Amino acid sequence: MKSIPRNIILDLLPAYIAGEASEESRGLVEDFARNDPEIARLIRAGTLDPAVISPKTAVPDDLEMKTMKRIRSSIRRRMWYVALVTAAILMVPLLAMVFTHDVDWNVLDFVVMGGLLFGTGLTYVLMSRILDNVAYRAAVGVAVVAGLLLIWVNLAVGIIGSTDNPANLLYGGVLAIGLVGAGVARFQPRGMSHTLFAAALAQMLVPVIALVFWRPSLHEPPGTLGIFILNAFFAALFVVSGLLFRRAAQKQKAS
Repeated sequence: MKSIPRNIILDLLPAYIAGEASEESRGLVEDFARNDPEIARLIRAGTLDPAVISPKTAVPDDLEMKTMKRIRSSIRRRMWYVALVTAAILMVPLLAMVFTHDVDWNVLDFVVMGGLLFGTGLTYVLMSRILDNVAYRAAVGVAVVAGLLLIWVNLAVGIIGSTDNPANLLYGGVLAIGLVGAGVARFQPRGMSHTLFAAALAQMLVPVIALVFWRPSLHEPPGTLGIFILNAFFAALFVVSGLLFRRAAQKQKAS
């Protein structure tokens, strides 16, 4: 087969890294990377570093623009999907209010839940495109769902005592560890793995701290054992996500 110019591979690389390249284009990039250490390094890093592209091999502006437009169009399309799914989910409590008095949501409830659902979906859409790896996408999915459930349960009923119990504010620290850790790791799988393991540890420390400073709250439903079991459930989700990120890092290193 005739040798493919490096310029063409560099043009395909942004779409490859973003997961937008066709199967044929992916094959071309991967075949070329076997004999080009610099291209292989960019693929492993999951980013396109403009500093390594010399003027002689720079991707033409019009071709690069077309690639970026295609990627942005794909992201906008997926955002519409997220918005439609969010609206569909919010229709459930809205219809339930028509047929039963057991569901009584106000405008603020719909706004908060809509924001949580859309924000969670958007986070997954953006993060899952960072690395074209099934394990990475699964890890992102587990992490964002765990974060959504943690926020929703706290807003709805509270994990420790009632929603007014200050002990529940400690879960903000768990989420902060996830957000700050993701930023420090720059969303790369190895760093994300460490971040999720740290979040799992913080999750299990919350009931221990509550046991020391808010002991009476742990006697409220679901009780001390129930609170520890519930926290263990969330910690397990974070651990599963961390293990998936670790697997994604191993695949990235092996590629």
